[in-house]
Amino acid sequence: MRRITLALLATTMIAGSASAADLSARRYEPAAAAYAFSWTGFYVGGHLGYGWGSNDWTAPSWAAGSVSTDFDGFVGGGQLGFNYQMGNIVLGLQGDISGANLEGKVFDIDGDWLENKATWLASLTARLGFTADRALFYVKGGAAWTDIDSTAVVGNTVYSKSETRDGWTLGAGVEYAFAPNWTTFIEYDYFDFGNKNTIFDGDLYKVDTDVSVVKVGVNYRFGY
Repeated sequence: MRRITLALLATTMIAGSASAADLSARRYEPAAAAYAFSWTGFYVGGHLGYGWGSNDWTAPSWAAGSVSTDFDGFVGGGQLGFNYQMGNIVLGLQGDISGANLEGKVFDIDGDWLENKATWLASLTARLGFTADRALFYVKGGAAWTDIDSTAVVGNTVYSKSETRDGWTLGAGVEYAFAPNWTTFIEYDYFDFGNKNTIFDGDLYKVDTDVSVVKVGVNYRFGY
């Protein structure tokens, strides 16, 4: 009888130890998995931000030589892209488009004025990033486009022009994974649309345009 009792006690202790070990493993696995995140895959998202910049107009016929029009305002739009992660390095390709309300005016002594307005911004960029836990620190660069609407009022005459400008962009930001499929980011982008010739009211001008944008946004990642 004593042998049977000891055997039952030993069996109970072994079973209890195995159950405890299994329970500990089950509790540990989700905790470890909760910190596992892969940046590889497609994503889509939206953003809001603030932008500012300038248009520098130059014409040989002007006594002052040039006129600079500063403009600023809000931007908002969307982005989509693809990332591929290799260890702590992330390579990506991203397209962005933003509606914009960046505008500004300059007046002369006679009350005449020149207004510039950027109505949208778009870019196609390559990204290079480095991960640290759930954070991704990255830089980006590529091609950019914008639409500039210009209006000049001279006396009682109004002149207007709208044109699409192309250029390049560089940016940097940090993105953080706060849920399995969701990330949030903050980013700074610089756009340079060059010093280009343009015809305004039949006259030739050179216009140098640059824009800076700070934006925040979220991305949804597919296939996590």
